[in-house]
Amino acid sequence: MIWIVADSAQELKTDRDKGLVVAPLGIIASGEPMEEGFTSEDFYRTQQQKGVTLTTSQVSPAVYMDIFEDLLKNPEDEVIVISLASGLSGSYNSARLAKTSVDEKRIHLIDSQTISFPMVLLVQEALNLRNQGKSAQEIVDILEEDKKKVRLLGLVPTLEYLKRGGRISAATAAIGELAGIKPILTLEEGKIAVPLKVRGMKKAYNSMARLAKEWNIDLDRPVIFGYTGLDSQPAQTLKEAFENQLETTFATDYMEGCYILATHTGPEGAIAGFFVK
Repeated sequence: MIWIVADSAQELKTDRDKGLVVAPLGIIASGEPMEEGFTSEDFYRTQQQKGVTLTTSQVSPAVYMDIFEDLLKNPEDEVIVISLASGLSGSYNSARLAKTSVDEKRIHLIDSQTISFPMVLLVQEALNLRNQGKSAQEIVDILEEDKKKVRLLGLVPTLEYLKRGGRISAATAAIGELAGIKPILTLEEGKIAVPLKVRGMKKAYNSMARLAKEWNIDLDRPVIFGYTGLDSQPAQTLKEAFENQLETTFATDYMEGCYILATHTGPEGAIAGFFVK
């Protein structure tokens, strides 16, 4: 068996029947870990409480060691780890340290250089390739190339949560809020980048779709639309903007963004994950 391991900076959950195990990052509310099993309602209610700041904690080497030792009991089994961008978290380094302690040869690490829906696309691809009979090394080689082709586009209605998490300065956040500027977010070389700033939400949605077109989105491969918060409307609005710009139609399934992403963006965000040619 080739096991696929990902951390919880993407949206898929552990499914051992499919050979997928998810290593959890922690959510910290003003210094106190949130208890396991919290709901989306719990998360967003906590996030919006006055005086509460949410942060995240990386997967520890010990957690990865436990996962690896459990999955490699059969000497023929291997593990492929698809990790959150190393530029955003120490989770990749934790997996690397655990690998050296457990089994160098049967554990394969991939720094996805991304987060959220593009990570989902890579995890889904890994599962599909394994089910097609590809070897672990063949899967790793393909994913190392395809991680260069996945893209994330995100839009948030307020810069407050990015400011709280230290992703942007208070001065930048204040200027943006006063001017009604909406930054379109992406990742470049594993770090948050702002390829475009526009005024107003409607223009921002259309600009995201135009960027996807300019980047040469691959419409023959999966596209994921999603949202943060409790309402999928931002994802629907984004999908419609993509459909208008690209003159195509997409499925109406919307994915709720993971808590790791939402910690830094807040609710009412819209996100797209896709491949480029």
